[in-house]
Amino acid sequence: MTEPSETPRKQLRGDAMRSLLPMVKYTSQNVPEDYRHLVSLRASVLNDCRACIATHRRDARKDGWSEEGILKAERWTNNSDAFSEDEQLVLSLTDAITHIDGDESVPDDLWDAAVEKLGEEETLNLLVSIVAINSFNRVSIATRTDPKRIEGTTEFDLSRD
Repeated sequence: MTEPSETPRKQLRGDAMRSLLPMVKYTSQNVPEDYRHLVSLRASVLNDCRACIATHRRDARKDGWSEEGILKAERWTNNSDAFSEDEQLVLSLTDAITHIDGDESVPDDLWDAAVEKLGEEETLNLLVSIVAINSFNRVSIATRTDPKRIEGTTEFDLSRD
């Protein structure tokens, strides 16, 4: 395999981009803000989507998250004590769905715990949120979206910390 190119590609626009937006609108209305931040930060780091990491760090900061809190969410498995049981379920579900690889990727015990603790509707809403960010991660990586072109980002947002 050859080295990846840094050459930017045409960005998704128009109807193609608009086709992804209903998931975002749905989750913004049906998933608590803190859960959306946890999902977006963690999935973006797992996928190493630099543009999405920058975007969601910026958004979390705007909503009052500290840089330390953002980094803990991104590396939650090393900081699990910083998160409630519900938040740990959200992050575990994000990990499992982001790393999906066949029927056993989301174990029954994880799914059942999420349904029991968060409720079936909330768990399904989280699923939509996780699918949405993974879709945007894939689009941004495939089109090589330049994180430096995202408005309102800071050095922290763009860092590899």
